[in-house]
Amino acid sequence: MVAGPEMLLDPTGFDERALDTTLAPRPPKLRGLTVGLLENTKPNAALLLSSIGRDLQREHGVRAAVMFTKSYFGTPTEESLIQRILHSCDFVVAGIGD
Repeated sequence: MVAGPEMLLDPTGFDERALDTTLAPRPPKLRGLTVGLLENTKPNAALLLSSIGRDLQREHGVRAAVMFTKSYFGTPTEESLIQRILHSCDFVVAGIGD
């Protein structure tokens, strides 16, 4: 199925092509946690994620928001970057730009 301008996409993990659509467990609260913000180097991705990080801190008590950047938007996130995020963050928000 191709999304058109009239279609609303659901980012909750449902994808007919995916073999495993199990969602990551959600933290019961965000207060005191560290969020990783993973941007893909496209225009405006860092701006959007920075705003999300500030909102999470202000509205939900997130302790820190740490920005991480992929090397190139068209490739998967490098394993070394994934490991850095896993060791320093409690949860991650990934974002794209344009």
